[in-house]
Amino acid sequence: MPDDPEPLQNPPSAHSPLIGLALPIYVPSIIWATSYGALTAVMVLAALKVGFNPTFASLVAGLSGLAGVLTGPWIGRQTTRFGDRSAFMVGTGSAVGSLLMAVVALGFPGRSWAQALYLTAMLILSVSNNIWSLARQSYVAESVPMRWRARALSMLGGMQRLGQVVGPAVGSAAIAWWSYPGSFWAQIVLAVAALAFVVAFTLPTPAQLSSAEGTEGTTTSAAPARKRDHADRRSTVMLAVSVIGLTIVRANRNVIVPLWGSQLGISPHAINLTFAAGAVMDAVVFYPSGRLSDRFGRRASLIPTLLIMGLGFLGMGLWRSATGFVVCACVIGLGNGFGAGIVMTMGADLSPDVDRSTFLGMWQSVQQAGMTAGPFLVSAMVAGFGVGASVWVTGAVSLLGAVYGLAVVPRAYARMGTDDRGRPLAQASTI
Repeated sequence: MPDDPEPLQNPPSAHSPLIGLALPIYVPSIIWATSYGALTAVMVLAALKVGFNPTFASLVAGLSGLAGVLTGPWIGRQTTRFGDRSAFMVGTGSAVGSLLMAVVALGFPGRSWAQALYLTAMLILSVSNNIWSLARQSYVAESVPMRWRARALSMLGGMQRLGQVVGPAVGSAAIAWWSYPGSFWAQIVLAVAALAFVVAFTLPTPAQLSSAEGTEGTTTSAAPARKRDHADRRSTVMLAVSVIGLTIVRANRNVIVPLWGSQLGISPHAINLTFAAGAVMDAVVFYPSGRLSDRFGRRASLIPTLLIMGLGFLGMGLWRSATGFVVCACVIGLGNGFGAGIVMTMGADLSPDVDRSTFLGMWQSVQQAGMTAGPFLVSAMVAGFGVGASVWVTGAVSLLGAVYGLAVVPRAYARMGTDDRGRPLAQASTI
């Protein structure tokens, strides 16, 4: 890590470029994340309502994740071609269309065509969410100076997390009032509201919000950054391994924690409350993690998140009581919060200055691959060795990921001629 970190800054102020992203990016992001988060409460349940059996209802969620993996590169190319603002509009339009398809399918339960329509709707909705995610990341990466990048993207990650906390509550309330179709109508309203902010405040071409550049109290003697017209392939592979490990652990958390709680005899109500407490711990640290990453380098965010989550999983395997379950689940949530935005930040660091969105589409597929593979790996481990073994294996994967990241992240950045804050080195390494 660098020996001369810049001074740690105060939270966003009037001089922060993050203020300029509030209305065009952060506000619509939390609205969109709330809309998509509402889906998590009803996707599988609505599939059962349409007529899928439990096995195929679970498969709907897996296929939606697979759609994200396969379409990422294509989305990136189209975003490069038409621009971020157009991507927001297309993503919202296709999401609204897919939600209306789902409402129609719910009106004809048990019909084979309704089941096919519902599955198609969920696949389109997954692609729509990926379009939004990519457009947001690309817009932020183009808009802020390098020295603010991790804070800007960790803030974006935090907005997504907050929306995912609120979303299931919105979906549950809509179901209580208007049954399953009500949840989809609520998502439509929120998606349109998010688009309204984008149309009103997002510029057709991102502008560099550079008012804060040079206001942080230090200067650097590093060589000026040179434009890159392509991503370094080896650096990308090195960091992709780390990202896949992190996303597998994150995906496993959502499956293993409730399974382990159930095996310990903890009530579903208590498990849900534990998840909520973990989400609060997650949300507390998302902005500080970005500040640390900008000051000390990407390892200052990546290593704590893997280390803390790994220790949380191992502690959960050792401390087999209700108290231990709650404490360790909160520790895992805290660790996850330290990694808010780190995958997007490393993707932005790797991306070339030319056709950035095309690369970020591929990077998004790498992230989705880990998220999609995680639940399938857990299912295999649980079937073969039990829930307890999956807890231990996930903890071990997380700790090994921390060791790998500590060794590999600086080498990957050095290949690009930068330190792991994205700042140019005086001389590019030839590792």
